[in-house]
Amino acid sequence: MNTTVNGARFFDARKLERGWAEKVVRRERAVGALVVLEVTTTDTDLRSFLGSLDRAPLRVQPTGDEATTYSFAWASGYENGPTIRVQGILLDGGRRAP
Repeated sequence: MNTTVNGARFFDARKLERGWAEKVVRRERAVGALVVLEVTTTDTDLRSFLGSLDRAPLRVQPTGDEATTYSFAWASGYENGPTIRVQGILLDGGRRAP
């Protein structure tokens, strides 16, 4: 089952906000600890940042009340058609947003 979040902010290793995406979909994987997110955004700076990630820390903070914040120990990203695919390993398995 995929999990969709409408609206999320992205933060780099220095905790600087890098941009906002309209939609984030967590793709369920059959095997392994790798987490895959499909990110839809029109923010060109965010697209560039996510597309250049190479095993770097990343935090994805949804803007809704009932969503999960993803804190990656490391994540890598690349363009995947109209979306950016981000994949990596979570620090804490994903936690509820405060």
